[in-house]
Amino acid sequence: MSLAFVVQRFGADVAGGAEALCRQTAHALAARGEDVTVYTTTARDYLGWEPHFPAGESDDEGVRVLRFDPRPADPGHVGDLLRVLSAGRGDDAMEREWALAQGPVSPDLLAALRRDAPRHGAVALWTYLYATTQLAMPMVADRSVLVPLAHDEPMFRFGLTRGLVRMAAALAFLTPEERRLVDDLHGLGDTPSAVVGAGLSAAPRGAAPRARAERELPARFALYVGRVDAAKGIDELVRAHAVHRAAGGPLGLVLAGRAAGRLRLPEWVVRTDFVDAAARADLLAACEVALLPSRHESLSLSALEAWQAGRPTLANAASEVLAGQSARSGGGLLYDGRTSYARQLARLGADPRLRAVLGDAGRRFTAEWTWDAAVDRWRELLARVGSVPTRQPESNSKR
Repeated sequence: MSLAFVVQRFGADVAGGAEALCRQTAHALAARGEDVTVYTTTARDYLGWEPHFPAGESDDEGVRVLRFDPRPADPGHVGDLLRVLSAGRGDDAMEREWALAQGPVSPDLLAALRRDAPRHGAVALWTYLYATTQLAMPMVADRSVLVPLAHDEPMFRFGLTRGLVRMAAALAFLTPEERRLVDDLHGLGDTPSAVVGAGLSAAPRGAAPRARAERELPARFALYVGRVDAAKGIDELVRAHAVHRAAGGPLGLVLAGRAAGRLRLPEWVVRTDFVDAAARADLLAACEVALLPSRHESLSLSALEAWQAGRPTLANAASEVLAGQSARSGGGLLYDGRTSYARQLARLGADPRLRAVLGDAGRRFTAEWTWDAAVDRWRELLARVGSVPTRQPESNSKR
């Protein structure tokens, strides 16, 4: 099948779980013989959508990639609109204004997709949140697979989002919790859907001594890997870790990832910039616990990578997805506030046997996450695209 992926950013050094999973899925499908073309922008970072990659066509490990320049975003206007909309005082027109201000808007991308759509058997639109999906959906609805990567945030309750869900010919989810959220808020009806999940490629063998030789790391530490962003719960994580430190806790804190915006961090927090797969494996080998502080996840690749490396996790219980993943894997503990975080982290730091038991459970769990199985689930869903007429979006009034 000729399959199109539409995603806001795409590339090996793009920091974002959704984008990383999109890229890995494209590679897995291409490796099994599918003809995959990615329509994306030239941006690497999501705040302003500044061009970074060259526009035009390239090959990414057997995947055809078409990149187009986006218009600049207007972050200040986005914030103003979002405050009004989140308070329930907006309307359809304001939601559209928000979507266009946030972007990325690329008329050339949309024109290329409109031109090429008839030759693609299905078009997978990655994440409900960005204009690449919001503007492309109406032109490919009859063959669309929406990969919402949904979590419970104000934007997911917008009428605009309900329209995307109801226009989609099929929906692909990453976890049972994500599927339940979408059904509860917008209703799946008889639209074909599946929990396709993901796979895990063989990870590089991590070497703790190499991580320590390359960076000044605490003697013992807990590790966060991902976008260093307030939206990922980093501010609260640092405050919670300060409670751990004040109580004499044994573990330092290392944040590994590209910063999004400005964060004021204490001097005792160790920072790295974006880390590739090899450096990430080394840091996981050197750490004692992997931290998962985000409240908003549709699937945590960081959790899967930590368990694959045999590291226990400590996750924010406010995320139903993280709580569900942790329960199914047996690979980690949960916390529900600063005091709970400090207590649970101290418990993990003091008990090497507990860390080993959790790490072993996580490793066994991730052994079942193969790309062959994920591709089979994708193929089953793709075969159903167009089998049920799409529903008409409802009015924005049912928020």
